[in-house]
Amino acid sequence: MKIDWSELTEEYNNLLSLDRAGQIEAYYDFEEKLLSSNQGEMLQFHYNLMKKADNLKLNNDLRGTFMDRPLEDVEDFLLNRYLNEDDMKMKADVMQILGTLGASKILPYAKADINSDIKDIRYRCNIVIGWLGGKSDLALLNERLESEPDDELRGYAATAMRQLWYREQATTEDILPYLYRALVKEEKEKPLKMIIVVIQDLLNRKFGLQERINEGTITGDPTEAKKKIIKALDLK
Repeated sequence: MKIDWSELTEEYNNLLSLDRAGQIEAYYDFEEKLLSSNQGEMLQFHYNLMKKADNLKLNNDLRGTFMDRPLEDVEDFLLNRYLNEDDMKMKADVMQILGTLGASKILPYAKADINSDIKDIRYRCNIVIGWLGGKSDLALLNERLESEPDDELRGYAATAMRQLWYREQATTEDILPYLYRALVKEEKEKPLKMIIVVIQDLLNRKFGLQERINEGTITGDPTEAKKKIIKALDLK
């Protein structure tokens, strides 16, 4: 099927002129045309639209549509974009798209780039290792628990360990010693809360914090919870 690129571009520009309700209604037809081909030209056209900063919600729609494509048709294309992308926000998005699609080829790059100077890249690497990694990656995540300079990302190293546990790639016994040592030394509230809720999940036991994952909130007193965990476990 021959694709009319000027028509597709015009339809995209029309989407930009609509309010959100109009975008949602018109996007279905545009999405169908985008997904009509998984050839290189269409993938590059779609990718170029995702890079535009014209409209955040529309860009999110475009990223969602890209993840509807078959992995076998897009893995090498996206991996090439990841390796050659200069826009760090887009590079981070590509890492997460590949992780969401279950692309095993991105895992070595997630392991390598978890020490990137770019916080967003390190964040997505934690996520992807949780999604695609295994027990052998616990030492790498533990290194981030111990030495990651960003408070929030130390917490995400803990939640990546939890994801390995959810996927049955590592056991509570594998993970808990790492988390306990991090808990004892951690003084910042945000990572401390994240470490504690992971310990609660692994042990199926409450120490005073409540996590609402859909809201992205953790409530309760982490200092008191920390004391309770140390008293209950007393690991070395």
